[in-house]
Amino acid sequence: MKKILLVLAFSSLLILNALGFPKEYYSLKDTKQMKTYFFNFLYPLIEEENNLILKDRAFILSLKTNKNLEKNSKDYLKLEKLAKTYSVKDMFDYKKLLKKIDIIPPSMALAQAATESGWGKSRFVKVANNIFGHWTYGKVGIVPLRRNKGSKHLIRIFPDLQTSIKAYMQNLNRTRAYSSFRNKRETQRKRSMELQGLALSQTMINYSAIREKYLKILGSIIRVNKLKNYDQKYYDQVLKNK
Repeated sequence: MKKILLVLAFSSLLILNALGFPKEYYSLKDTKQMKTYFFNFLYPLIEEENNLILKDRAFILSLKTNKNLEKNSKDYLKLEKLAKTYSVKDMFDYKKLLKKIDIIPPSMALAQAATESGWGKSRFVKVANNIFGHWTYGKVGIVPLRRNKGSKHLIRIFPDLQTSIKAYMQNLNRTRAYSSFRNKRETQRKRSMELQGLALSQTMINYSAIREKYLKILGSIIRVNKLKNYDQKYYDQVLKNK
């Protein structure tokens, strides 16, 4: 039975691989072309997830301070689901919901994607569409090659890159380890509609074991590759669609 499950899992990985980066990406030799392709390929996926988050945020804003929703109504059930998704105990705590239901600046997401995936060339991206280094303690996953003795974590498998990006955003928006990120984002949000990816990337100290060094890497990638342009591109699109 175990052998059958392993065969099925391997077959699934082969199918998943087809939903990651196109083969032409891996054939690029020029570093500048490779980076441009990487960013331009992922940006629309990041944009799509951020747009979905903004729709949920708009829904919360539309309710304002309404705590008298009819139980089991469409809005009630949607609010209940969002509160559960974002780990908010009181579904009518709109302030806390708005703090958690917000976008991830494209510049920051792109920089972390590049860092965590080795520019999309890591084994985990190629066989599991895992672009942000997500772990799982479930039964299904990939054993890291350098996993410490006694460790039980696996590398999580995603059906496609889009799902990996969704998981990354939910991770930052609801996990306690990234509360400083949400605090800083909330402060920025109060001052301006446009969030600053470079500044927010410097709250990701808990994302990697290399901590301060990780922050320097993210900052460098954002500055050198002028990823702020992707933030502006997104904010321009949001304003256009208002």
